[in-house]
Amino acid sequence: MSEQSENKNWEVIQAIWVKRLFVLSFVMMGVTVLLHGIGVFQLLDGSEAKQSPVSAGGLRCDVPVWDFGGIDSVRNPRLSHEFVLVNESNKTVSIRRVHSSCGCMVADDYDRELPPGGSTTLRVELQPPTVPQRIRYDLEVQTGTGILPLEVRGEIIPNSSYVSVPTVINFGTIQPGETKERSVRIVRYAFSPIHLSRAECDLPGIKGEFVSISAHETKLVVVFNADLQEQPRRIETALYLFSADKVEPELRIPVRAILSVDREQ
Repeated sequence: MSEQSENKNWEVIQAIWVKRLFVLSFVMMGVTVLLHGIGVFQLLDGSEAKQSPVSAGGLRCDVPVWDFGGIDSVRNPRLSHEFVLVNESNKTVSIRRVHSSCGCMVADDYDRELPPGGSTTLRVELQPPTVPQRIRYDLEVQTGTGILPLEVRGEIIPNSSYVSVPTVINFGTIQPGETKERSVRIVRYAFSPIHLSRAECDLPGIKGEFVSISAHETKLVVVFNADLQEQPRRIETALYLFSADKVEPELRIPVRAILSVDREQ
């Protein structure tokens, strides 16, 4: 009877541990899914792990996808990466064209003719956007017999820099003596407070005034009084915004206009 009781107790203990291990495995699986969902397992400084080579048009690329990870596009306004292309055929391969899905990304500096077994580096330069977002751009390397697909990814992260929306103040065509007004939004995508103190322009007649919208956004109203005879017909200048912020003390906004000239004068 004692032996039966002991066996029964052991079965109970086993059942308890089986339940605990099941619960633990279920929790670990949930944590793993969650971490993948928030991107913990994604590489932040370029990804070349667990990629399958792609082949097309006689070319092969072992790492066809490049992830820049977190990008501070204000401090890093231009990024670059080099894809390695290999001719895996037994004939010379001619690269006829490299097409980008975005005008902000260009590809150059590569050999147009690759002998059998030869290789070249395709240098890609990217001008990332300033607005926080996930980016993905495609490249198509076109040869005489196919198209090799490549891809560039990244995550534009919020930063404390000042950004104007739009980035350029364009008054268009303006008559001598005419007054025009334009406005831009000044934001910080890191949602830190804005402390702009003054706006200055090298060209007389252009003045800016700040209108506070919130602690994280300000509107700049710019007035151009073209009442000067010495102004050139095509105006290319800039408005400088100054801040008490030691990290980002200044923002430069290009200003453009075309001064209309009376043909009879």
